[in-house]
Amino acid sequence: MRSGLFSGMAANQRKIIKLFEDKKINFVLFKSEHNLRGSNKNLDVLLSSKDYRSASILLKQQGFALYLPEKIEKYKRMFVNFEKGIVTAIHLHREVAWHGLRALDKKNILRRAKDHLPSPEDSLLIHAAHGLFENFQFTAEQKKLLESYSKKCKDWIYVRKQAHRYGWGRLFLKIVKKRKVERRDIFFTYLSRVIYDPLGVLYFKLKVIKKIIRALSLRRQGHLIALIGVNGAGKSTVKKNLLEEYAPLTAMVSGQQGFYYGWKQSGVSKIMAKTVNVFSRKKKDQNLFQKVSDEKVKRFDTFQELLFIYNYGSYLWRYLIGIYPQLRKGKLVVTDRYYYDLYGQYPYSKNSWILPLLPFPKPDAVFLLDADIATITRRDKEGYDQRVLQPVEKLEGQRRRYHRLAERRGFTAIDNSKDLQKNIDIIIKKTWGAYLNKKR
Repeated sequence: MRSGLFSGMAANQRKIIKLFEDKKINFVLFKSEHNLRGSNKNLDVLLSSKDYRSASILLKQQGFALYLPEKIEKYKRMFVNFEKGIVTAIHLHREVAWHGLRALDKKNILRRAKDHLPSPEDSLLIHAAHGLFENFQFTAEQKKLLESYSKKCKDWIYVRKQAHRYGWGRLFLKIVKKRKVERRDIFFTYLSRVIYDPLGVLYFKLKVIKKIIRALSLRRQGHLIALIGVNGAGKSTVKKNLLEEYAPLTAMVSGQQGFYYGWKQSGVSKIMAKTVNVFSRKKKDQNLFQKVSDEKVKRFDTFQELLFIYNYGSYLWRYLIGIYPQLRKGKLVVTDRYYYDLYGQYPYSKNSWILPLLPFPKPDAVFLLDADIATITRRDKEGYDQRVLQPVEKLEGQRRRYHRLAERRGFTAIDNSKDLQKNIDIIIKKTWGAYLNKKR
């Protein structure tokens, strides 16, 4: 690798180039002007069919996840790696094609390339085809590149043959002269592609139909991470820092959303509390949810069952109006608490008849955050001055219930007493690949 030529590129991209060179993979970087200046996170690489397979295997071995397979975009795969807050995105191309429509002959581009960069003639063709078949317009930056490569171009016979071979030669000449394309030109060019690549046009139509169906689908397309645990375990802090660490990846993919799923007493819950207090002849200002947690566990408790039914409705309603719409948009959602907290917070949950029967949407990943009693008590006191501190016996009981729940359901338990950054890294390592797979 010529150090001076690629010195302006990001370090993670230079690492990939060196890796390909060491493994004797023949490749060409295209649309790489931004990469050479270090201002583009995506690296586009053109390869032969053999090297395309080898590069795919190599990237997987290096910890990359396949984000976009060929069933999403024909002739192309997109691999992504996310480590220490840095996103590395590699587009592998086995043809110079957009939306499944081939635009240029890759063999000539690979043969004429020098130092892994296409010739001026091929660069001119690539940028013209990219504006036409991918963006359907030309940005100011692309117009400058077209003008620059037009001046450097020497073999115009080769250029015209390449463009005419795939049915867009006339439009190419118009692009070079005017740097502007009208919609009718694009329409007739795509129409002419039926002659040159009928299967490609069919694929393009199917892709449009799939995109419409996906947009109308009610299926969750995002990724839901739930953080559960006792008060003071650090859920709010982990959620905040996790979203900050995930920001570079979610900005590239679909965005993110934090959600507080903790208890918010409503008018209905206050009415329930007063009703129970009347029947139990307690003080009217006593809180139902404090009372039922502290009392000795009964084998059957009508009020507890009613409480769980009410909580279920409240959690489900908040999921439907607050979380589900974000997941439909494909966002990463991290919740502070979840429906499972009912099992950890209330001793009666182990005896409840109704709680196991109530279905609730499952998160894609659940993490139980725990800490020692001294840490929990300190955080509880520092973070919530208005809240009555829980007795140690009650906290220990909650911790035991949470751990039984995690073992039974296969949740990941994390000691959140000290190293916050280490725990954030653990959560990201366990979830970022699945998040990308969900977005396919």
